[in-house]
Amino acid sequence: MTTKVEFRDISNFVHVARTGSLTRAGMISGAPKATLSHSIRRLEDFLEVELFHRSQRGLQLTDAGRALLDNTGRIFDSIELAASAAQRAHSSLNGKVRILGSAEFGTSIIGAATLYLAREHPGLSFETRMYPSDTPLPEQTEFDCLIFVGTAPSSDHVCRKLGNVGYRAYASPLLLQRLGTPNSVEDIREMPGIEYTRKGIAESWLLQDTDGQRIGDYNVRFSVHDYWMAKFYAVSGEAIAYLPDFFVHYEVAQGHLIPLLQEANESEKISVWAIYGAARHRNPRVKLVIDTLCQNFDKLIRHPGYALVRQDLQL
Repeated sequence: MTTKVEFRDISNFVHVARTGSLTRAGMISGAPKATLSHSIRRLEDFLEVELFHRSQRGLQLTDAGRALLDNTGRIFDSIELAASAAQRAHSSLNGKVRILGSAEFGTSIIGAATLYLAREHPGLSFETRMYPSDTPLPEQTEFDCLIFVGTAPSSDHVCRKLGNVGYRAYASPLLLQRLGTPNSVEDIREMPGIEYTRKGIAESWLLQDTDGQRIGDYNVRFSVHDYWMAKFYAVSGEAIAYLPDFFVHYEVAQGHLIPLLQEANESEKISVWAIYGAARHRNPRVKLVIDTLCQNFDKLIRHPGYALVRQDLQL
């Protein structure tokens, strides 16, 4: 004897009861006649009642069958309405997207992307949070999409590459007028520099000259914990800073900072990833965010709001 009632058996019973035919019920539900027949038998065995009179004219509900339909039909209809509501909510572009970002560049990338999407899609809302990228991926944190800089963490999530970020040493023209322009990694050794630290560990300067890529030494003048402060000192002409290219794009374009030595090779740049659960990509809101980041990464990462100096106004 069946030990419990399966929802699919109730669903099949409702279809058969409302159509009075296994054939018509099968056309509506998509289930084979044999499956529908087995469902009815299982219900009758469990309830120990006969639900249909079987005759040449078709299937007629018994009193027990009519009582079951009256009570389960309303529940079944409510479940179908609830399922339809869930599907509509899932397929809608209106609603919230939760984005988690690693602290170094998360604010820059996520800020520009969510601002762009919010203006294009008024029904979207965003919840954004940052976490230090030198800590393990927060397993218990609920998020729809994580923006991660560096080597993609090992996890069960999908990792989709957005683009690359290069680093370089930068200095103000004021500093170079006083101290001269370095032509090699060795020339920087005695120059004042800005040390960026994470958890007390200084970030290495991977500099490139005609002799190849080497870790550069410098005379530590300032020690900071965020790139904004490093850029502030560099633009002020006090020291050399080792900064991501996108973060000083506008300062360089306006001549307030000058890149030093050679640009890093493409293979030596740092990758930026969108990380998300495989099922999340079926959500149209999450898919829109990730596709927008992938298609517009270079534009979004150089958003004008991240310049330290005033932009030239064109009226």
